Amino acid sequence: MSVSELLGGVVKAYPQARVVAFADLSSRMILASQGNQVVTQENLDALCEQARTSFDDPLFSLSVEAFGEPHAAMVLALDGVQVYLRSETEPGDALVCICDHSIDLAGFVAKIRETLEKISAGT
Repeated sequence: MSVSELLGGVVKAYPQARVVAFADLSSRMILASQGNQVVTQENLDALCEQARTSFDDPLFSLSVEAFGEPHAAMVLALDGVQVYLRSETEPGDALVCICDHSIDLAGFVAKIRETLEKISAGT
């Protein structure tokens, strides 16, 4: 299955996911995206940068000491939820998502974790 097909499967399973994008954090690029919200490349680049900043923020050092290396971050906003998930095996790989507040967050995170690991493994 291609990356786009895997991302499309997430959107199909969770229609409240407006954008699901695969990012290479090391190169600061969105490599593929799917969803029902039209997002410009500039907005995708900004989301990628926000994800990268979330994982590299110096304040995370306190969290790392307490909980270990962070692999997920979430931003709550009035217009939705942004979820950033970094691969545990390939730290440069991440999924960047914009969702409605009504999404089943626990189920969605489990789905995108499974999807990201398939993408990172190349399966």
